[in-house]
Amino acid sequence: MRRDFVYGIGFLASVAAGAGSALAADIPLRPAPPAAAPATCCAAPPPWVGFYVGIHGGGGWGRESINPGFFDSRDVSAFSDFFSSPNSSPKGGVFGFQFGHNWQWGPAVGGLEIDFSGADIKETTTFFDPFFPTSRFFNRDFKINELASARGRLGYLIFPNWLLYGTAGIGWGHSRETTTETDTFPAPGTGKSPGVPFFRSQTSELNEFGWVAGVGLEWMFWNNWLLRGEWLHYDFGRTNHLGLVGPAFVSGVTTNAFFPETVRTTVDVARAAVSYKF
Repeated sequence: MRRDFVYGIGFLASVAAGAGSALAADIPLRPAPPAAAPATCCAAPPPWVGFYVGIHGGGGWGRESINPGFFDSRDVSAFSDFFSSPNSSPKGGVFGFQFGHNWQWGPAVGGLEIDFSGADIKETTTFFDPFFPTSRFFNRDFKINELASARGRLGYLIFPNWLLYGTAGIGWGHSRETTTETDTFPAPGTGKSPGVPFFRSQTSELNEFGWVAGVGLEWMFWNNWLLRGEWLHYDFGRTNHLGLVGPAFVSGVTTNAFFPETVRTTVDVARAAVSYKF
């Protein structure tokens, strides 16, 4: 009888085990939770953001407009010899460096830039005194030898690696003007006889400040390298160069006198630049 009881307990255990297995098979499995994404400390900055430095080169052409006025006086005690020297249109090359910083907001890019250029924008003009056309000649050398600016830039990415921008700011330039006179009929009191050439000259140097504006197109062509072409217009307003006047014969006394010429100087520069962005 004990054996029958043991067999009965075993039978019930087998049935219970089978029912549990069937019930477990009918219960759907809960999916495993998704793997967590790897943690990152910070997002990468947009590709145009950062400090950059580079070099540039190109050509420039200027305009020195001289106001009509008193340029030279032969003998202010007897008569006045009024005339103005002609305008200048100097041309030449520029080469220099630039550095700045860009910020980016989606497709918009803004920045600040400072640049300096050594320049060889010059012209020599020869003219004569209309009151003494056969005896008094002038040579004037005008040269712009330095340019610089501090500008803001704002542009739009027409493609991810092409930036079309405008720029404007403060401009600075250094110019030099040398006027030399050759006179074969010198004024009284110079100690020179008619027909003997008499020379005198005056050099005037100016630091000129004004505004500058332009446009450009910049290409991020390889990693952090940038290549651009741009046009800049400088306007330095009206300033005074010392014109050549003298010696002047005043009441029997010969004096050297130099009178200011009012000039307006503008410069246009077309240049290419390459920069590296850090």
